[in-house]
Amino acid sequence: MYVPQEFSVTDLNEIALFLHYHSFGVMVSNQGNFEPIATHLPFLIKKNGDQFILEGHLSKHNQQADILKKGRKVMVIFQGPNAYISSSVYTHVNVPTWNYQAVHIYGTIELLNEKETENHLKELVETHEADREHSFDLSSLSTEMLQSYQNEIICFKIESYRIEAAYKLSQNRNFVDYERIIEDLSKDKKNRSITEAMNRSRKNDNA
Repeated sequence: MYVPQEFSVTDLNEIALFLHYHSFGVMVSNQGNFEPIATHLPFLIKKNGDQFILEGHLSKHNQQADILKKGRKVMVIFQGPNAYISSSVYTHVNVPTWNYQAVHIYGTIELLNEKETENHLKELVETHEADREHSFDLSSLSTEMLQSYQNEIICFKIESYRIEAAYKLSQNRNFVDYERIIEDLSKDKKNRSITEAMNRSRKNDNA
């Protein structure tokens, strides 16, 4: 991923926080003919020192499943909020641009065994059910039903060997233009997440 220096993020704790809130990613790999193939998946993400461990699962009938069995390298893309930035708000003549947050994680696939698969599914459900008033528990399923579903999926983990993060949040704009961008974006409720990210970034830069 092309990441200009002013937009590069290298703080792994900051990246881990981003991944906590944006854990639905796109796993990309190459097929035998070198044509890329991708699957959109929810991930469990854990930080281990300077490395991230990603756990996920997909259908055995997915074309990408055969690739995973061979333990090949993959890239997973996580994207946060984004928004069009009109140059009409600048105090000088310039071109429009786009603000966004994105993280790319490159890693090697390893398949999980049956017990690890059970633990993965349990933890994934518990993670997303934690704040629900009437939460679902996998234990409410019969052993037969749960096993039938497990028989249809492949679970895996990805150990990262490279991490790239880009937060393009108008860091290269002067204070006046930055404030005018925030004001303009705030006119549309759909931009709330990107303006919050911009304010957090500016706060961290000034800390």
